[in-house]
Amino acid sequence: MPEDSPDRIWSKRLVAGDENALREAYRDHAPAVLGLATRVLGSFGGQAEDVLQDVFVRLWEHPDHFDPARGRLRSYLLAMTHSRAVERVRAEDSQRRRLEAAGNQLVDVATDPTRALTTLDSRSAVQRVLADLPSEQRIAIEMAYYRGLSYRDVAIALAEPEGTVRYRIRAGMQKMRAALQAEEVSP
Repeated sequence: MPEDSPDRIWSKRLVAGDENALREAYRDHAPAVLGLATRVLGSFGGQAEDVLQDVFVRLWEHPDHFDPARGRLRSYLLAMTHSRAVERVRAEDSQRRRLEAAGNQLVDVATDPTRALTTLDSRSAVQRVLADLPSEQRIAIEMAYYRGLSYRDVAIALAEPEGTVRYRIRAGMQKMRAALQAEEVSP
């Protein structure tokens, strides 16, 4: 590839932290990235914009991962898009299977008094630990788990970036798990 090829120039500019290079790359390649993400995600197509954002954020954060000697920027972005979209489809399928399996394993706690007491103890421990979290984490977790909102819906409701919401929920859940384990309550 010639030294003055657009991909080599983009690569150098991105590595140097040139925001205009990212804007230009986005302008030229975002439609193809979004189209591929939408096709791969199929019924999860609402997440295509998330994949688009993820791909360009990764390009910005790690511009050195793109090597113009190995191929064109468009090919690199589309390969990354395909990978991220497939990861999301697998994650959604996995979550759906877990929820279905959990629904099939429901036990009527009213028929087992010991189990009912254990469930009540666990529930109150979870509520106590949840109340001890920082408000940003507690609110995001409550919206996601008690109201059944997706990360995106929580982010919109809180007017926060989706990545921030994901981090708050993950960090809060880790704190809750540690606190419940310290109390010897099964999370």
